[in-house]
Amino acid sequence: MPAASVTQRDLIANEQFLRDVFSRFLSFKTHSLFFPRDDDGLIAGFGPGHDQAVHLPAERKVLVPLAASDRLLGVFVARGASLGAPRTMLALLPRIAAMALEEIRLRHAATSDALTGLANADALTSVLTREIELVQDRILPGSASLVDPGLTGLRGGFGLVVLDVDHFSRLAARHGFVAAEGNLAEAGALLRRLCPEGGLAARLHDDLFGLFLPGATASRCREAAEGIVREVSRLTFETPATGESHALTASAGCVAYPQDMRGGQFVAPPAEQARVLLRKAKKALAVAKDLGRNQAMAFHRILAEGGVVLEALPLSRYAVSLGRFVDAEAGQRFLVWSPRHEGAHDIRKSDGERVSGRSPTMIKGEIALLEVGEDLAFAETLQCNDPGWAIEPGDRLLLAADSDEAGHAAAPDGPPKKDPATGLFSHADFLRQTAADREKRQTFSMALVLLPDPASEPRAGRPAEADVAEAAAVCRAHFGQAAVGGRFSSSKLVFYLPDREPAGLAEAAEAVLAGLGERLGGTAAVGVAGYPFLNHTRADVPENCRKALDHALLLPRGPKTAVFDTLSLTVSGDRHFAMGDIYAAMEEYKQALLADEGNTLARNSLGICLARLGRLDTARAEFDRVIGRDAKNTMALYNLGCVCRRLGENAAARKAFQKCLRANPGHIYSLLRLGRMSEEDKRFTTALKYYKRAMAAPGGAPLTLRHLARLAFKRGRNEEAREHLHQALLHDPKDAVSLHLMAKLYLKEGQDPAIAEAMARQAVALRPERTEFWQALARALTAQGRDGEARDALARAEGI
Repeated sequence: MPAASVTQRDLIANEQFLRDVFSRFLSFKTHSLFFPRDDDGLIAGFGPGHDQAVHLPAERKVLVPLAASDRLLGVFVARGASLGAPRTMLALLPRIAAMALEEIRLRHAATSDALTGLANADALTSVLTREIELVQDRILPGSASLVDPGLTGLRGGFGLVVLDVDHFSRLAARHGFVAAEGNLAEAGALLRRLCPEGGLAARLHDDLFGLFLPGATASRCREAAEGIVREVSRLTFETPATGESHALTASAGCVAYPQDMRGGQFVAPPAEQARVLLRKAKKALAVAKDLGRNQAMAFHRILAEGGVVLEALPLSRYAVSLGRFVDAEAGQRFLVWSPRHEGAHDIRKSDGERVSGRSPTMIKGEIALLEVGEDLAFAETLQCNDPGWAIEPGDRLLLAADSDEAGHAAAPDGPPKKDPATGLFSHADFLRQTAADREKRQTFSMALVLLPDPASEPRAGRPAEADVAEAAAVCRAHFGQAAVGGRFSSSKLVFYLPDREPAGLAEAAEAVLAGLGERLGGTAAVGVAGYPFLNHTRADVPENCRKALDHALLLPRGPKTAVFDTLSLTVSGDRHFAMGDIYAAMEEYKQALLADEGNTLARNSLGICLARLGRLDTARAEFDRVIGRDAKNTMALYNLGCVCRRLGENAAARKAFQKCLRANPGHIYSLLRLGRMSEEDKRFTTALKYYKRAMAAPGGAPLTLRHLARLAFKRGRNEEAREHLHQALLHDPKDAVSLHLMAKLYLKEGQDPAIAEAMARQAVALRPERTEFWQALARALTAQGRDGEARDALARAEGI
């Protein structure tokens, strides 16, 4: 990439790096960037080639030109500078600046795609990894700052869109590779224009692009993917050699974090989660291409509407394109429909007049999944609406809205049959076999067993089903021969245990895990649930088994076995909370408290949900109950303080925060909140003491720097505020509050409003609901004489 590719935005992004470079050769107290206008008399002082720095001894300033390819990009201003050898250093500093700009260019080139100028795959993965780290502390109620999201900034989630140009190899073969690469460059330019402020557009490889969307919900992510597909289809290109013009189409897949992550995927390191997220987005892209191209598919919609029949098998069975990776499970039912028009049949009167026709999207029948693999599954026919219109490869699948067991039990085709190899019923037959019996039982239990991952190298001469048969034998040996077993999926077994209490099965479940570990190796897990339990019905037991298994998989050590109880309900509530379904989370927390009133974790989480919904008095009562049982519960004390503060009861809030500090002197959030309250009361010295304590606590620096900056700003110590903000943005370049404060600082000092605008735009893109962010942007625009845009920004601020 040419040196001229370094832009003013790059200077802003690398301001801290420039400071570090110049501090090795020049002693100064503070610094800033300045972008002079062409008519600025200062430019002449840098010489014709911008090869001379300017020293202003009276003001103790040194101004270093930042130039590339004889073009002045900006000026680095060192304040409080001491210049030991002016004649030598004034000529040397521009050369140092040129070397720094070259390093910035090389860094940019190392993380950029040479053809499109977009970021490369490694840069996108790094951004995803860092964003996941920032989100992780915010997605579960265990984070003490959730009641007060304004304290540390909102990190609720983000989206990722992966885009692929349709039939690119065919395009290259027809128009030539150079022309095709030109098309890719224009597609990349389009993606850069569509990329929101704070986002990142990248070329992953060949004709595959990625777009990171900060703060995007699942619906916004899908809207963005569909919008990009539409815009790409509007591009037209001309081939100079032939004069032909042609258009492009593209397909897109999108995924939202954390909504599209499941179970143990949350436990993986952020770098691993980033790659799983990319894989899921690519899976959604592949489904979009399989379904006809020139469309977008969201990962969470694949199971519901993205399945396809791959192959028709004997005995009315089918291979379908859904697997465990998209959360398919044995027993799920799908409606089958055909998108092809050749399936339509005309119905005519005796005189030949056409009166009606079968819709090409008419439902052909219904199938149920039997065996589920990683990327495909096998299904059997439950019903066929028209025997003359067979289910064929290419037919589409639609997840049945009602997936309860009655549908399976109501379609018997002869008595349930066991698999001769394993002695287990299929999932559908298992449900039919146990449905009637469980209605007669006053007590029964079910156990869901997750088998260890199969060996990557199957043992020679041993069929795959032999391991399943051995696992079933181990389970029966410990659960008892009266247990009725079934295949829940290809990796899970389910057992029905009549007249058995769940609590009495914990020891048997641990013995099953030990036996499976000895026989098959790897790590297994067991979830157990039973009837009766609270007000749950008999039909709720299978779902409770799944929740118990999810609970077991989250256990950090020891046997991965869990009996469905108050903690399982709390884990299920946390999952709903992470997905943004607060009402469902509250229901789970309430059920957990019915099972155990002393579950302080569930009660604290319930209080957080109530506070999120604005029911502050009710939330306060829940936190008070937690503290009544555990006076040193720091989460409840902190959350109580936040709720009291939102209710305007500052004295009660301060008392709660101070109690929290007595229980945990290093509680960063309480220190920050007490500092903020002191700051608002203009007790700046006290506020500074609290902030310094928070800064000294482990992990406190990233959270505290912007508070120190705001305090310094209020005290008129602008240079100190600037230093703190630089450090805060190094920790989190997308810290909206720090960006806003930096914009205000540039405006207050009367420095280049273009930098203030860039900062303010990033802040409003990250937190568009903050009125003061739009007002700062309006001020920056007004300072540049762009009054119309400033009025628009103020209108947005007034509309919030």
